[in-house]
Amino acid sequence: MKALDLKVKPQSGFTIVELIVVIVISGILSVVLIPLIVGPIDSYTDVSRRTRLVDIADSAMQKLAFDIKTALPNSIRVGCSGQCVEFLRAPAGGRYRASPGNDGGAPVTDFLHFVTDTSFPVVGPLDFTGFATGTAGDCVNNNASCVVVYNTGLTGTDAWNGDNIATLAAGSSASTINFINTEFSGGGSSFPSASPNQRFFLVDTPVKYVCNPAASTQVNRNGGSILRYQGFSFDPASWTVNSTPASTPALLADHISGCSFRYDVGTDSRNAVLTIDITVSEFDSYSNVTEDVDLFQQVRVLNLP
Repeated sequence: MKALDLKVKPQSGFTIVELIVVIVISGILSVVLIPLIVGPIDSYTDVSRRTRLVDIADSAMQKLAFDIKTALPNSIRVGCSGQCVEFLRAPAGGRYRASPGNDGGAPVTDFLHFVTDTSFPVVGPLDFTGFATGTAGDCVNNNASCVVVYNTGLTGTDAWNGDNIATLAAGSSASTINFINTEFSGGGSSFPSASPNQRFFLVDTPVKYVCNPAASTQVNRNGGSILRYQGFSFDPASWTVNSTPASTPALLADHISGCSFRYDVGTDSRNAVLTIDITVSEFDSYSNVTEDVDLFQQVRVLNLP
């Protein structure tokens, strides 16, 4: 009987020593290579975050600066301890034809209190699109557009006080402006002062920017905000620069951790400067720190009434 020839094949694999050597070498390579990989990724993340924050602040400033350019001369004012700014938006205007003496049935304006002016002719065509007419009280309640002549922002010629602002009345057109003459705060039946350059402005709405700063945290990553209000009542009997509008706001910017507005009325040439300072922030959960970006801008305002 033939005997069985049994052969045991040698087993292949790693020994404990070889496995430990591999683990040690892998650890050394990890220590050397991880910083080379993580560093550029962290740098890219930091730059991306800063770019995003700068874009938020810059976009907010550019939009606000563009809006400010439509402000009625001398209607910009800052309140809320420097955290809100408001103005009367006047997207259109022109020059009127003035004539001395009584109206005599002709549509002229002499700006004398004892004359009951209710209209004046426009020199050249006026783009009247988008302006609403109304009755007494509709202007300050934002139910109609307003007519303003020679707004200096000083006592007696301050639109916010109702001195020289009137409701745009029915029958107005590109060539003739009709207005309600029973609303002037001084009690007169005509605008209190004539414009040296015979200029008038049409106001369609008040505008207010309100800053609500808040820290950016892991829970509240968007931080605070800047809100834009329009279409609210600014009746001088109840409205102040620190009042909160009743209308629904639009979000101008988030991630706001700080902001301030400062308005300098300027020189005798009536040029003014609105200074805007905005700080935007974002919480980085990886490094457990908050990234801040601060932008500063000055907007030149032409206040020739």
